[in-house]
Amino acid sequence: MNLPEEVEESLRQRGGMDAVRSAIPERQDLEAEARVFQALSEPIRLQIVHALSVCDLCPCVMKEIADLSDSRLSYHLNILEKAGLIGSIPQKRWRIYSLTALGRAFVETWKTEGWR
Repeated sequence: MNLPEEVEESLRQRGGMDAVRSAIPERQDLEAEARVFQALSEPIRLQIVHALSVCDLCPCVMKEIADLSDSRLSYHLNILEKAGLIGSIPQKRWRIYSLTALGRAFVETWKTEGWR
């Protein structure tokens, strides 16, 4: 390859093209990562995640906090669940939502590092 000297040197220092390739996650892992970023790209879903960082909540409370209809809230909760950021447990006739370890990690990173 005809590469700029800086790039050639950088590749050489890191063990060559194969080393760079091996440092990149597998496609399947990148797809899961993309789902998380897509889920977090909507302000309403961020609002839900931050509300759940305060305490576990049922949909009726989240509906009030986010000012959403039942169907819109359900849509957003489904996306967050598929991304692995939240989970829920049935409790009698209720469903209680909470952050997963991944969801908590996001909130903690945001609080300590900031994203602005």
